[in-house]
Amino acid sequence: MAAFLTHQQKVLRLYKRALRHLESWCIFRDRYRFFACLMRARFDEHKDEKDMVKATKLLMAGEHEFWENQHPQPYIFPDSPEGTSYERYDTYKAPEWLLEYWHPSEKAVYPDYFAKREQWKRLRMESWEKEVQQLQEETPLGGPLTEALPPARKPGHLPPLWWDYVTAPRERPM
Repeated sequence: MAAFLTHQQKVLRLYKRALRHLESWCIFRDRYRFFACLMRARFDEHKDEKDMVKATKLLMAGEHEFWENQHPQPYIFPDSPEGTSYERYDTYKAPEWLLEYWHPSEKAVYPDYFAKREQWKRLRMESWEKEVQQLQEETPLGGPLTEALPPARKPGHLPPLWWDYVTAPRERPM
């Protein structure tokens, strides 16, 4: 994420926060939609403002108005931070290597998945040398500058460490 937000990003975030707090104020959907349309019209009045000094003052006034009118107990989605079920399903995420210890009768319940998994494992063994070589060639002498991994450079090759993305557990268990 960038160190500083642009004016447009600040306005968009203010608009979204204002809509979320408006949802907390208005219980009935038709009432919410009416006030949301009025709010959108207020934002649209100044969307083509070219004078940045005036636009910044409008943004500051909008943030001040939002601060004064925000809901004292806004609705928080259950899966968002501070929500009631935030990170609830993380306990169910098991590492991929654990599947190696399943009994064959357990694996027989999911034949398609385990057949695909065996293909992935073979592909992983075949592509490992190329992946390591690519990482060694593209890593600067002082070490990597970012945590981002390089993409696949040649057609038919896989990006380095693709295995972690393919076998990542689902966000929510079924």
